[in-house]
Amino acid sequence: MKIDDLISMSIRSLWRRKLRTFLTVLGVIIGSCSIILMLSIGIAMDEGFKEQMKEMGDLTLIEIRSSRYSSSDDSPKLNDEAIEALMQIPNVTMVIPERSIQAYLQFGKKRTLWNPDIIGLSAEEMDALGYKTEEGRTFETTDKDVIILGKAVLSEFYKIGKEPNWKVANPEIKPILDKDKIEILVGEYHWEDGEPIDTSYEDDKKIDFPDDQEAIVIGLFPEHQYPLGYNIYVPLELFNQLRSAQLEYELDLLGEKDFEDKYGEDPDEEIVYYAANVKVAHQDDVVTVQEQISEMGYRAYSDMEDVEAMQSMSSGIQAFLGGIGAISLFVAAIGITNTMMMATYERTREIGIMKVIGAKINDIQNMFLIEALMIGALGGFCGIIISYIISHILNVVGESGALSIDMMGGGNISSIPIWLAGASLLFSTLIGLVSGYFPARRAMKLSALSAIKTE
Repeated sequence: MKIDDLISMSIRSLWRRKLRTFLTVLGVIIGSCSIILMLSIGIAMDEGFKEQMKEMGDLTLIEIRSSRYSSSDDSPKLNDEAIEALMQIPNVTMVIPERSIQAYLQFGKKRTLWNPDIIGLSAEEMDALGYKTEEGRTFETTDKDVIILGKAVLSEFYKIGKEPNWKVANPEIKPILDKDKIEILVGEYHWEDGEPIDTSYEDDKKIDFPDDQEAIVIGLFPEHQYPLGYNIYVPLELFNQLRSAQLEYELDLLGEKDFEDKYGEDPDEEIVYYAANVKVAHQDDVVTVQEQISEMGYRAYSDMEDVEAMQSMSSGIQAFLGGIGAISLFVAAIGITNTMMMATYERTREIGIMKVIGAKINDIQNMFLIEALMIGALGGFCGIIISYIISHILNVVGESGALSIDMMGGGNISSIPIWLAGASLLFSTLIGLVSGYFPARRAMKLSALSAIKTE
């Protein structure tokens, strides 16, 4: 028999038993919808999670910390020698120590009441860290006397010598980028009148007060990003000048003993950093590198720890939801098998007549397989359409706030990619084909003579 004859006979057979066919197809639709919608919720969670990952920033960075004030001999120091050792770890491309001092800032007749952290970075290090300004630009290799401010610092400038009015919000300064200059003051000032402290704490002798260092404002970091929005950033060359001037001033201010207690015998000989950032070649290597750093005795942190935990949770949820949908589809498969098996009993005489008039046994088997395949394919196709409709409704209702479901990243509740729809149709069709196999085999093996005698 030709394939088109088999298809037309299968369609007529299914049409004669419309109610049973409808109920069987409905079972496949429910199973198909269940597995699509369950997986679509997991996929939507995964997409929201990936959006959240993007907001995390650079996932190839590891932050390491070491207590510079630790008195334990077993506590490793984070010095230049340690930086070199960290660079030898496989897949590490750059180690960026956190170089920082604290200094006051002055803009015109206004000065900060507190001394924010001044961070020294090269242009290459800033690029590696992925820092982006909200206004202006980041460092270039040719930059020298320039500065980038965190926006949170803009409202911390108060008129010199005037007591602040804490009852009202302090207005922000508005420096013109690439034009206005900020003075960096590494000395100390009296809180009461804002006058410089130029006498030694040790013996009250007059000491040299460090000169101000001017720098052109070239950019502003967003206030909502911590710590960028609260710190000050300068090129390495300028940072080293500021640090040297501050150390010289503090040696005179504190006296030799207190200075050594604070910085050690020779702070220039061995600089001990409180923290550093390690840049890894690929995010897949981050956890391995982090474990090696921890084995060296440092405290290591990375966003990839959270990412892996969230990925594991997302995979578990998808597997659970997919399993629920698969159970529904399995029940539908049983329904198809039952329908086709009943068809073989009801059509026993018809099968016998077909065999007597010369139908091949493979044609009889194929006819039943095509019927089962049609049930699976039709149920799968209708299930896809209904799933898209339900998915759209869920997302619209979710956006309106009627559903108190907070997906990771705040995205859609349900997401059905093309591959999921295609895989569902293929799977439903395959389920129908497999479910119809045993009934088809039974029909094929029926004896023609005994089948004809069946009433």
